[in-house]
Amino acid sequence: MHQYIRICALLALLAVVLPATVHAEDNGMTARGIFTLLPASIFENTAEGLSDAEKQQLLAEGHTEFWEVAGETEDVIVFAALPFRDSAVALRLFRNTADGSVEAAIGTLGGPICTMELWRVDASGRMVPIDTPPEPDIRDFLGQDQKLPPDINPTVLICLGLGGLKAEPVFWNSSGMAHVPLANDVSFQWNGKAFEKQVTPRKEQSGERP
Repeated sequence: MHQYIRICALLALLAVVLPATVHAEDNGMTARGIFTLLPASIFENTAEGLSDAEKQQLLAEGHTEFWEVAGETEDVIVFAALPFRDSAVALRLFRNTADGSVEAAIGTLGGPICTMELWRVDASGRMVPIDTPPEPDIRDFLGQDQKLPPDINPTVLICLGLGGLKAEPVFWNSSGMAHVPLANDVSFQWNGKAFEKQVTPRKEQSGERP
């Protein structure tokens, strides 16, 4: 139930659209249209997977045996995993107001480890994969005098987040994943031309994974 509630919260991506959405029809680039052109490689990081034939069925009928379209706007489309809807894949467009290009971020939601791909589509429709923003220093997440225990190894993932991209630190020790309290959240917010890094004090949430 907790994961389902989390996915419902993540579907708020649909409500957080950019003002440039009103121009979506100007160049014909929509989340659905770009998803149609993208390879289904991001689904290789899910338990359910998605074949090319299933992708076409998903777009045409709104569901397959393992996926359904959970919500859609011009800039966002979300696919929830069936039957429990406890994980999802979402595609979000970030429109460049300067040159008419679009950056399309497609990523997994709901799992302890996220994966994400970033693509750029220029005004002519040419699509190429691009690098995500550079991983922030792990010290960006920690308090002023906080230090990591010597047996902890950190990894920072770039994930799809509300309003932009989010950096998610993952900590490992000899036993596996470990918990380290964080002082800050790090995100990359879209300013209409590029992603800008933002470091904000972390708000602890009830039910947060220990």
